[in-house]
Amino acid sequence: MALFLTDLDPRARLKGSRDGLGAQAVWSAMGRPLIGNLTTVTDSLQGFTTLLVGLRLAELATADEPDDTTNAFLIWEQMAAYVRHVVHDHRGFFGLQRVAARAAKASGNGGKVHLSAQPEHQILSNQRTDGLLGNYTAPARASGLVAPGSPPRLTAEAAAFVDAVYLHRLESGWGRDARLLVRELRRDRVLFDLGAKGKCESIASIFSPKMSPQEVDFYRYHLVEGGPTDPTEGRQAKLATLLENRFGNSIRPSRPYLTAIAEDAGSRGWIDIADLLRRVIACESVLAPASLLFSYLLGRDGAPLDHVVVDLRSSWGDRLESVDPLAVAVLSGQKWPQVAEALTHGDYPKLIRSLAERNATVMRERGAALAWLEVTDQDRLRVRFRDEPADLPTGEEVRKLWRYPYFIPSLVSMLMTIGKGEA
Repeated sequence: MALFLTDLDPRARLKGSRDGLGAQAVWSAMGRPLIGNLTTVTDSLQGFTTLLVGLRLAELATADEPDDTTNAFLIWEQMAAYVRHVVHDHRGFFGLQRVAARAAKASGNGGKVHLSAQPEHQILSNQRTDGLLGNYTAPARASGLVAPGSPPRLTAEAAAFVDAVYLHRLESGWGRDARLLVRELRRDRVLFDLGAKGKCESIASIFSPKMSPQEVDFYRYHLVEGGPTDPTEGRQAKLATLLENRFGNSIRPSRPYLTAIAEDAGSRGWIDIADLLRRVIACESVLAPASLLFSYLLGRDGAPLDHVVVDLRSSWGDRLESVDPLAVAVLSGQKWPQVAEALTHGDYPKLIRSLAERNATVMRERGAALAWLEVTDQDRLRVRFRDEPADLPTGEEVRKLWRYPYFIPSLVSMLMTIGKGEA
C-alpha cells in the first residue's frame, strides 16, 4: 500500500534544511502514524516544563489583561534560561549562546541581567517565533497540554499539575503561589540578580534531574504516549515500549536498529507497528541516497551527464543494492517512485533527470521561477543554486546511511530523560 502525502506538517521542519527535493513531506508523513505529537526540535523535556510553567505564570501575571501574555512569558523564558545555565550548566536550550555571554559579563558587574521583551534583551534574534512559544506550543497542544485558541493557555489538567508541582517549588524563593515572581512578570523590564540564591535555587528546582513520581506519570502520558487525543491510536505508546527495551548509545535511528525494533513488534503481535517501521526503513533507503546525490549534483555545474554517470557508477556500482524492495510500493508523490526504480535498477541517467524534475516541481510549489538543477538539451547539468560542496558517498557508506529523523530522536530523548529522572 502506497503512502499518500497530505499537506506539509508544519511541526516537521528541520532547522537549516533547504530541502530542494521536498523530502520533508515524505519522511514526516511516514513518521506521523507512529509519533503524533513531537517534532524535530521538541527533544527537551525541560523545554516543555519551561513552557508549561511560563504559560501558567503569564496567565496569572496578566489576569487583568488576558489577551497580552507574550511579554510575561518571554521574561520567564529568559529567567529560566539564565538559571538553567548558571545553576545546572544545561546545554542545548534555545538562546544558550546569548545567555552564556551575558551571564559571564554580568559576573563582573554585580551579577545582574536585564530581562524584557525588547529586542536588546531577548535571548534569540526573534524569541517570539524562534523560542519556546514558536516551537513548543503546537506540540504541547497536540499532547493535550495547551488548550485551543490564542493566546495559548494550559488545559485545566496541565494548569492543575503546574500549580501542584511547580508553583509549590517556587514558594521557597518567591512566596506563596510564587506571588513575587508573578509580580515581576508584570513589569516591562526586570533586573534579575543571578546571585539571589533563594530565588535562583527555587527556579532551578523545577529542572531537578530527579523527577517526582507525579512528574514521571504526567510526562509519560502526555509526551511519550501522546496524551488524551493521541492521533496514533496507541501506536506511539507501544513504539516507546519497544524503544525502551533497546536503548543504545545514540538516539539517532539506523536501519539495523529499526529492523530489530520491527522484529520485536512482530514478535509481540503488533503487526501495524512492524509494518510502519518497515515502511520507514524502505522510505529512508531512497530518501537518504537521493538527497545526498542531489547535494553532490549541485556542485557539478556544466558537467556532461555521461561524465556524472561514470562517476556515480564507479562509486555505487551497477545498481544500488541497499534500496529496500518495498520502496517503490511505499513511496508516492511526484517522481519518488521513479527515483526508487532508477536507484534499484542502476538507471543513473534517469535517476539524475528524475531528481532534477522533482526539484522543479518543488520549486513551482514554492512559487520559485526556476529550478536549482536542470539537465539541458545538450545533456549537461545546469545549476542555479550552489550549495556547499558535497562528496559522493561510496556504495558501502550508502548502505549505512540514515539522514532523516522521522521524529524518533525526540521520542527517545523524552524516554531517556524520564528514565534518568525516575524517583
